Amino acid sequence: MNPRIFCLSFVILCLSFSLLLPPLQAQPVVTPSPGTGSELGADWGPYNVTNSIESGYRFTTVGGDAHLFRSVENYGNGLRLFGGNFSAISKDGHGRFFDSLTLTSSGLGNDPYGMANLRVEKNDRYRYDLTWRRNDYFNASLLNGAGGTLKNTMRTVQDHDLTVSATRWAKLLLGYTRNHETGPEYSAYETYMGGLARSVLPIDRDTRREFNEYRLGTELDFLGFRLSVTHRWEYYKEDSSIVPLIPGQEYPLGYLRNQPFDASYPETYRQAATAYSRTQPMHGRNRGWFGNLIRNEKYWAINARMTYSKGDSTSVYYETASGNTVAKNAACNNCGFGAPVNAFTYMPGTARRPFTAGDFSFSLFPTSKLTIINSTSVQSNRFDGTGNELRVISNGAPLVNRFWTYHIGTGRVSDALDLNYHMNKWLALNAEYRYTSRFIDNNLFRTGTTKNTSINSVRNHLNTGTLGFRLKPLHPLSVSVDATVGRDNGPENPVSPAHFHNIRARADYRAKKMRFGVSYRQMYNLNAPLSVVSVSSGQLLAGAELDYFASHSRDFSANTSFDANRYLSFDLSYTKLHLDTLANLWAELPAPVGPTIVSKRGYMSQYTSNLHTVSLIARTNFKRGTFYAGYNITRDTGDGREIQNLGLKNPAASFTALANTFPMTYQAPLARLSIKITPTVQWNGGWEFYRYNERFAYFGYQPYYRAHTGYTSLSLTF
Repeated sequence: MNPRIFCLSFVILCLSFSLLLPPLQAQPVVTPSPGTGSELGADWGPYNVTNSIESGYRFTTVGGDAHLFRSVENYGNGLRLFGGNFSAISKDGHGRFFDSLTLTSSGLGNDPYGMANLRVEKNDRYRYDLTWRRNDYFNASLLNGAGGTLKNTMRTVQDHDLTVSATRWAKLLLGYTRNHETGPEYSAYETYMGGLARSVLPIDRDTRREFNEYRLGTELDFLGFRLSVTHRWEYYKEDSSIVPLIPGQEYPLGYLRNQPFDASYPETYRQAATAYSRTQPMHGRNRGWFGNLIRNEKYWAINARMTYSKGDSTSVYYETASGNTVAKNAACNNCGFGAPVNAFTYMPGTARRPFTAGDFSFSLFPTSKLTIINSTSVQSNRFDGTGNELRVISNGAPLVNRFWTYHIGTGRVSDALDLNYHMNKWLALNAEYRYTSRFIDNNLFRTGTTKNTSINSVRNHLNTGTLGFRLKPLHPLSVSVDATVGRDNGPENPVSPAHFHNIRARADYRAKKMRFGVSYRQMYNLNAPLSVVSVSSGQLLAGAELDYFASHSRDFSANTSFDANRYLSFDLSYTKLHLDTLANLWAELPAPVGPTIVSKRGYMSQYTSNLHTVSLIARTNFKRGTFYAGYNITRDTGDGREIQNLGLKNPAASFTALANTFPMTYQAPLARLSIKITPTVQWNGGWEFYRYNERFAYFGYQPYYRAHTGYTSLSLTF
């Protein structure tokens, strides 16, 4: 049989099957609406100007867990500037001050996610880009049914980039980035505080985090090369303040030492701590150089990149606490509270992090059919620092004064040879071999403690090989398949790829009115022989004390887009993501005697996820407007159980159960209608529904929410 006919028959068979299961597309955003009006704009002096805005009102109603809805969607009621677009383009390409100016925005006003982008450009002179973004983040952390944390912060990010052309062969690059986060955070802090009864303290934080980056660079063209060099200065500071506890106030339950954790434990004791305060400012800076050298010729090309940065940071942790000791006598080890006690901790520290990385690739094109690429990559990353812990307790406990220095060094050298050969117009082959050598050194030296030295080193070598082909039996059809096999003689941690293989396949069909694609990806990672674990009991076999981790991932997706006619079109997609893991976990359990916590190895945990997503979009155009409708549903069927109950009283037993799965369902239908009132005025209306149900419960709490959100707006073009 002709090989082309055989390949074509095989592909058609695969496509016919996959049509029954038409990848995951993100749920479309209802706003802003599609623009309308004259695209030609109006003349304003030497410029052609277009301008459009969309403004209106958004409404939202929420049922179920409103905090969970805010953590995921966070839409509310109120007026909005849904979108804006302004452009001024020079008619002859030679404006006096600029040749083009564009300004776009979306979500300004009361939406939780807003952005604006400005670009001003003059040909062969300069280009300026400004991007501004805002993110209102809310997270009540109530997903476990008993959460005591809250975060309600606002983050604003701005980026400025200016390119000035000094000559035809030289450019000046200037840039600035600012990332600022403010808002309240609430969490819980668990402490013993040197003999105090165990306390779970509320921590109110006034968040103030700021990051600033300054950039200065140049771009040079000479002798066929292009060289880009940039120097960066980065500054980070964490100046968040923590509100101290009110002295003498009673706080939520804190249980005594040696008492096992129980979610239903009666609130019979007062909190041990009566006052608490903390400060922990941290300031850091990082200076770095970035360089890139490229040259492309007919038979060869080079691309070299270099990065060097050096970070320095200082931090101070200061904590004071007042409370009560645990009363003890011959008859009772934990009988209540004894005498008051004060304690404070002071921990200053410094850190230094030099980082160097370089990549060099050399490409050869000896013929029009053959490409040979050799890539070499080198990386060195080090952490050096010092720390001191001084702890004083007023009840006569021994003074704690520890000092330590540490050094962590990681490095990597990698080389890859890649071959691509076009046998003919419809078949191409590719192959790659990659070798990687890594090392990690972790050295810790301490004084003031019984264990003074900890030195650990890890070395490993990874070999991977890839083979693949690209097939184009027909002009609108293309198929690509490749497979990778890797072996690592000493993975850095139990979940690192060690004994793995990956398979990737994709087919695309593009016709005039129809586009279709299907893809498959498989990733298997086995880090220990299966014989060391008994799957039926979930426990390690006798004498098997090795860490174990294995994962199997299979992803399948298909999507199709069809234009029925000039007025009607459809998009349909389906995705299935499968993941199962089996891991040997460490569990922290109370010691049989005394207040310490011990770690026990040997809990085998199995996790299974089967995530299905279907998305359908339909669009139709009529004389005076457009109608848009869609439906998106995501469902994790887990291992087939309808509901998984995680309400065991012992969290270790619950979370290290033999089989864990977290079934859930998420639905989001939407519709949008736009009607032209005049050639420059358009009315828009939209609706979207969110429904989220978790089919697993923590201690009897099963999160869910349902919400309707919609909007009405006017779009103006002038």
